[in-house]
Amino acid sequence: MRWPRVETETLPWSPAPGTYPRRAVKRMPREYEAAVVPMIANQQLTLTEVTRALVERATVEAVRFDTTDAHRVVPFTPLLLRSESTASSRIEQLTSSARKVLEAEATGRGRGNAALIAANTRQMEAAVARARANVDGIVEMHQILLADSAPEIAGVLRGAQVWIGGSDYSPAGAMFVPPHQRHLTELMVDLGEFMARDDLPALAQAAIAHAQFETIHPFADGNGRTGRALVHVVLRERGLTTSSALPLSAGLLTDTAAYFAALDAYRGGDVDRIVQLFARAAIDVAERGSWLAAELVAVREEWNEQLTARADALAWRVLDLLLQRPVLTTAAVSTEFGVSAETARNALDRLEADGIVISAQLDKRQRGWRSPDVLALLDEFAEASGRRG
Repeated sequence: MRWPRVETETLPWSPAPGTYPRRAVKRMPREYEAAVVPMIANQQLTLTEVTRALVERATVEAVRFDTTDAHRVVPFTPLLLRSESTASSRIEQLTSSARKVLEAEATGRGRGNAALIAANTRQMEAAVARARANVDGIVEMHQILLADSAPEIAGVLRGAQVWIGGSDYSPAGAMFVPPHQRHLTELMVDLGEFMARDDLPALAQAAIAHAQFETIHPFADGNGRTGRALVHVVLRERGLTTSSALPLSAGLLTDTAAYFAALDAYRGGDVDRIVQLFARAAIDVAERGSWLAAELVAVREEWNEQLTARADALAWRVLDLLLQRPVLTTAAVSTEFGVSAETARNALDRLEADGIVISAQLDKRQRGWRSPDVLALLDEFAEASGRRG
């Protein structure tokens, strides 16, 4: 089905004085083409038969995954959000092992990609938990996601033209030039109205909302992360995911070229391609998420056999926390259960003595205990996300 395509408008280009070298300014074109993004709040959606079938199958798989018994046995939604944040970061060329990321998360410190992904994870969790699928919710998500890395632009609609690809000096000839900033408010209001609709398949609505958001590109930076977080909020508010987070970025990561091509196709008036891509990603991650859940249940059952602590010991309760946070410190356990550092340390030492965790110095000040079983599963899940389907 054809969808209203993005048109263009010719605008004058005059960089602010002192922004670029004088010689570069002289060579710059004086005009450029910027996107004119159509309103979609009331747009009729008619998908092809193939797309409808894919969406229906993906919806069934997502609901089955969301209601699986594993969610009652293993509290692994935080792990899914970590997997989603890691995959989202990989789309932006940030990679690291699960161990390094979780160690950075446990200490609140770290270097390189692991620290960046750990920060992205904390922010993703907060953003998805708090935001709503409306304009204010999008702004709040962006504020949370960029509060540390770019506080000066966090939660603020851009006030200047941005562009993707091409020259650093001018939008002329860029791969894609989002709409001029004067259009942003009305486009965001329209997007909010589109997300408020209840007459569309939830997965299709989330895919289109994501594509429309990325096309509007309302912020100076952080649009990719915000747009991927937005998908979770839409799916949650439409009731497709209630018990867990469906790590769709892990599915999209199997072929990032197809993802960017689908965004281009959407801008050209082809809505089916982006919806099909999201549907296939949902099917993929629901299947792999079910595998991860089953493996974690098996790990938890093995721990029950391994642990030799008394039935009322804290160590038993730490097992469930370990499934959510496979790298723990005494401070984390102490805070979670309201016990002394000594009691927390004793519980972790018991787990280590029984072969459930391994301890190591995380930095000069903190020692950590990690579950090699859970970390290996997370790395296997992430590795599968990086392979083409």
